[in-house]
Amino acid sequence: MGDDTEQAPKRGSRGHREYRPRLRGAEREKLRRQLAQEYNGGSIRELAARHNLSFGLTRLLLIEEDVELRSRGNRKAEQS
Repeated sequence: MGDDTEQAPKRGSRGHREYRPRLRGAEREKLRRQLAQEYNGGSIRELAARHNLSFGLTRLLLIEEDVELRSRGNRKAEQS
């Protein structure tokens, strides 16, 4: 058996991905307020991509900030 073969990543492994440290305290509060302001003009997915966050964390932060989330659907159709 050769030692030069790469082992396959473990099942469910995300590889060598760097993890973002947990948001706590003042940093978390600041990001919540910022997301709440920006949500008025965008979607959760757009906010998540812009801030390099997961959809779930972005949604959770908005809920923590007591933002009333819009229902799912096409916003452009609602504006017509």
